[in-house]
Amino acid sequence: MTSGRRAFLQQASLALAALGLGGTTLLSEFGQYSQALAKPARRKLALLIGINQYPERAIDPILAQDVALRGCLTDVELQRQLLIHRFGFQPVDIFTLTNQEATRAAILEAIDQHLVQQADSYDVVLLHFSGYGSQVRLDVNPSHTELAWVTVDSRLPSEEKPALADLLEAELIDRLQSLATPNLTTVIDAGSQDAGYLRWGNDRVRARPTVPTGAWPNSFSGNPNRFTEAPTPWPGLLLRAGEPVLEAQWDGFSAGLLTYALTQVLWQTLPDPNPKVLIQRFDDRVYQGAGPNQPPTLTESPVKTGLLAYALPAQIPNADGVIWPATDDDRPLSLWLGGIAPDVLRYLQPGARLLTVPATDSGNEALAKLTDALELRLESRTGLKGTAKRVDATAKLPATAQPLYEKVRLLPHTIELVVALDSQLQRVERVDATSALASIPFVASIPVGERKADCLFGRLTLGPVPTLTASLPSTPEAGNLAKLGSDKPLESSYGLFTPNRNLVPGTVLPKEEAVKTAINRLTPNFQLLLAQKLVRLTENRTASWLGVSVALEALQPKAKPLLQQQTERSSSTGLLSAALGKALPGQPVGLDTVDLSQATRLLYRVASRCDQPLFLLVISFDSRSECSALLLRPESATGQEVDSTLPAAVLAPRQTQVIPGHGNGWSIPGSVTSIETYLIFSVQPLQRCLEVLSLDGVLNPLQTELQRVSQPLKLAQALLQDLNSDGAGSDAYALRQDRWATFRFNCAVNRA
Repeated sequence: MTSGRRAFLQQASLALAALGLGGTTLLSEFGQYSQALAKPARRKLALLIGINQYPERAIDPILAQDVALRGCLTDVELQRQLLIHRFGFQPVDIFTLTNQEATRAAILEAIDQHLVQQADSYDVVLLHFSGYGSQVRLDVNPSHTELAWVTVDSRLPSEEKPALADLLEAELIDRLQSLATPNLTTVIDAGSQDAGYLRWGNDRVRARPTVPTGAWPNSFSGNPNRFTEAPTPWPGLLLRAGEPVLEAQWDGFSAGLLTYALTQVLWQTLPDPNPKVLIQRFDDRVYQGAGPNQPPTLTESPVKTGLLAYALPAQIPNADGVIWPATDDDRPLSLWLGGIAPDVLRYLQPGARLLTVPATDSGNEALAKLTDALELRLESRTGLKGTAKRVDATAKLPATAQPLYEKVRLLPHTIELVVALDSQLQRVERVDATSALASIPFVASIPVGERKADCLFGRLTLGPVPTLTASLPSTPEAGNLAKLGSDKPLESSYGLFTPNRNLVPGTVLPKEEAVKTAINRLTPNFQLLLAQKLVRLTENRTASWLGVSVALEALQPKAKPLLQQQTERSSSTGLLSAALGKALPGQPVGLDTVDLSQATRLLYRVASRCDQPLFLLVISFDSRSECSALLLRPESATGQEVDSTLPAAVLAPRQTQVIPGHGNGWSIPGSVTSIETYLIFSVQPLQRCLEVLSLDGVLNPLQTELQRVSQPLKLAQALLQDLNSDGAGSDAYALRQDRWATFRFNCAVNRA
């Protein structure tokens, strides 16, 4: 486990233990929550602050860069829709300050009037800030720094106006101490790391690039010594984005990595009385989106904390979004799609089918029968909002907001790998790279920051003092390259990075090379990354209607369960199943990332709750830039040879099976530092996948080991073709949620 992730989970455990939420008391605590929420006096208050449009004077006028952010208002809307539709906040109780409204004085006034003066002891309060953060120094003690929020009317201190104009977190803490309720949750999606730049790879940095020094703000009314000598901890629970704090660009919108990951988890997961489970799932999602170097931090006040906003019982089941009440029978229906996975939303095509079902009186544990469902056809999408029309024009329209569910995922046939060109490359290098990449039919190159990218093409610069790029990777490969440095800088070869500048292992060499040579060398990596991207688009554990569960277990060095995943919508009705949603005792459910030692032997235990047989394919990608796969084949019951040219169902209805079948598990190759494994269950035969795997040799029906795949992109394309439902158009794959389920497991390997 990386030190950052381990520290985060330790913080989470300590904080939640302080809340009295141990595993032995979860049900009783949940009952207390439900009883408390029934009290008429309880309110749910939220203050949401987001600033995109900053003046240059607030950040750094000498940078000569666009200082505006792009995703902070999206963060506010992500939180607002989640709080209203998932957790039952009343719109009138959610106060927002955006852009020019979010001045220093207005924020303090809103905290006083909307939160402090209104919140009673039983109320639940959420405070959210998205924007620039900063460290600041006080002129009376330049060695001491304070954290601050950069408000829209902030400015850097000058000789004429030496006072700091930011909103110090010390002031916020002072105001929040006056809350009558201990039920406070604060989310800060702003940074403080003074990195000296506003971009990090393809993402934007939400931290002022300098550390200003000045006097206490003129309007500060507290005692400065109270904060500089003995800082007061933040009241309630504080969730802060990991440094560097980034916002990323998706198709049609930008958002903070922390806020988007947090709200995604809260839309997709089942109601759980244990916030620790939520926090672990959230850490998993941040790990997927930002890598191991940016874990969020969780801080809990030493004073007893009460009910947290995200521990409230959900008002609707886990969903892919909501449909807003119809205002006119003839107008398209408006949708909020905040629960659909970002990668899927990016490529979801008009014509995709969705369902909405009115909730029953039993609340968040069941839904109405499928006969009550309203089927919709997606017409258009802009950012996180969409429009749809009824498939049956005579069907009754909803009078209130209702949960939304995927029925048919429609994906385009042509999906490219989008490669952003690092802004640190020289102009001639970018021109050469654009020309070389144009010759690869499945790759699209873009300038950095233009739109969502799958990877970054750049150079790793090493020397006695590592540059920015050299300091980013945390892989052993980067460390080995650094040892080659001498008294003069060493220019390594070109390589690939994640959009937020984590090095893709195996893509750099400790020598100079031409851009075209590097592109040719990296072409197999491009193929592998696109294959991985296509397989990820099939992941649907939270959306699939098949009843399947998968447990990852360790056999050595100590036998124990590691992760448990299961689909959360039943096979017969396509809706939420309480039976599938319950965890097995002692096993974490819904997580997909685990840290392992290199000596671990792994097996998967799969269970079908379906009434039809299932085909099963395992695909694995590892840090060696290799892909391996296993298409499971049943043994012949009569001892006769099984036809290797025909796929056969391997998982009988309501059967449990271990993979690999011999029960001895799979070892982890010695040079591997990470493994991403997919288990794909399908009602339809995986004939095209079998044909691609056969290119690497005759398949033995008794095979139990993963085999190396020489053409991973062909395998991924074959998978989409196999999962494609009948009747799809020629330009799209139609994947029906009742026909397949894909699970993903990430293993980080500790080689120490």
